[in-house]
Amino acid sequence: MAEMREKLMHFFNIGSADTPDYVLLGDGITSLTEEFNPESETKQYINQANGTTNIKSYTPSISVEKEYIRDEKLQKWIDKKVKLLPVGTAAQSDYVRVNIMEEPTSSGVYPAVKRKCSYQLDNIGGDAGSELKSSMTLGGVGDGIQGFFDVTKMTFSESDTESGI
Repeated sequence: MAEMREKLMHFFNIGSADTPDYVLLGDGITSLTEEFNPESETKQYINQANGTTNIKSYTPSISVEKEYIRDEKLQKWIDKKVKLLPVGTAAQSDYVRVNIMEEPTSSGVYPAVKRKCSYQLDNIGGDAGSELKSSMTLGGVGDGIQGFFDVTKMTFSESDTESGI
């Protein structure tokens, strides 16, 4: 039997790099998929019947469409950013992917990957008679950082090992 969606969690930093404030991407969001967006190159040499594909890079991204929940912490952050429409490094933060099906290292602490990301505020609105929605896109910047995330304290710690375990 397949595992349930709530076991793959994404936390977005609405604070700063120095003082992170992670919020769970959850309330008001009915669907969220992390796209890995691989860039590949395929070559076929004249002496080959079949080509070869080389994966050159990945640029992960997440599209977030959420119901407008006025008193929710992420929505308040979005409302402030919509007034400013930040660009460049002012529109950067990070997110953490946590798979709670992995073995925790201690109570509530799981292996995780943190990715620096740009965030773009895509839209806010909706059709007449429907619920108000807002959406944004998180776009990966550089390599992910292996580490551990404490889902109760909402803190990330970088791992000393390359494998993150």
